[in-house]
Amino acid sequence: MTAVSNASSDTTRRVLILAGTTAVGKTDVSIPLAELLKGEIISADSRQIFRELEMGTAKPTTEQRARIPHHFIDERSIRERWTAGDFGRAARQCVDEILARARVPIVVGGSMLYLRALLDGFYEEEEESETDYAALRVELSERGVEAMYRELQERDPDLAAHTQPHDHHRILRGIAVHRQRQERLSNLQKESASPLSHPFQLYFLHADRKQTYDRVNARVLKMLEDGLIEEVRGLWEHGLDETNCNALRTHGYQEIFPFLRGEITHEQMVEDIQKAVRHYVKRQFTWFRREARAIWIERRYEETSAEVARRIADDFRHAT
Repeated sequence: MTAVSNASSDTTRRVLILAGTTAVGKTDVSIPLAELLKGEIISADSRQIFRELEMGTAKPTTEQRARIPHHFIDERSIRERWTAGDFGRAARQCVDEILARARVPIVVGGSMLYLRALLDGFYEEEEESETDYAALRVELSERGVEAMYRELQERDPDLAAHTQPHDHHRILRGIAVHRQRQERLSNLQKESASPLSHPFQLYFLHADRKQTYDRVNARVLKMLEDGLIEEVRGLWEHGLDETNCNALRTHGYQEIFPFLRGEITHEQMVEDIQKAVRHYVKRQFTWFRREARAIWIERRYEETSAEVARRIADDFRHAT
């Protein structure tokens, strides 16, 4: 393992980022890691912050949260607006507060967008008005996401290149900024971003690809067994689905609504979820290969979570 250049031997003024692929066991490693370093955990998961989303988000257990202070878990409703930019700003403030308590901020999550928002910052403009955004959502329903994505490609090619074609929120946000200001959001983000001001170590926890895929498939089955469909059905019965709620446009949730509407079979739904999560894992590997600041930590499953945590803690303490 090699320490990143912006590290400092004073662990009380540094931030530890524990990233990693879905299903690799980040949460189980983070608890003993926080105990070893006297840390507090900041969740950088894009869905764990929502109270209504439980079964499909793999939140830390009640017992784990009792052992270590956690931040950004169950703090918002899915009916509230919450973006990666919001997280980046709030998480940087949270980092400052944890450091002021002479504890180590430990950021845990696999969301590449949220980590980028925290470490490098996003353009911190005032959000477009709810009226304008509502009008764009109506336009989306009329024109379709493919047409809106093509418009984004014309208006802001760089933003489009880093946006998934089904990411309604980022597509509409990019279009809104360009229509209103005649400027590209991607350029504004580069010019006005507020990066994390503290030294940090970024660790990427990974395991054998096939083992990871097998764990993903098993995790999906366990979530469904534990009541994921019933959780989504409850949201659907209250008028929420993947077409009108950004928080539900994510793997593990958006694939269930077609099943509830009778458009696909149960077997197809299970296959769709597992395939979507495996594809996300593949994108995580690709993204972190391009992240020069990341220190890759191989997860060997014969090791306990505490042993993996000890390896990371030792490297963090001795980094120069």
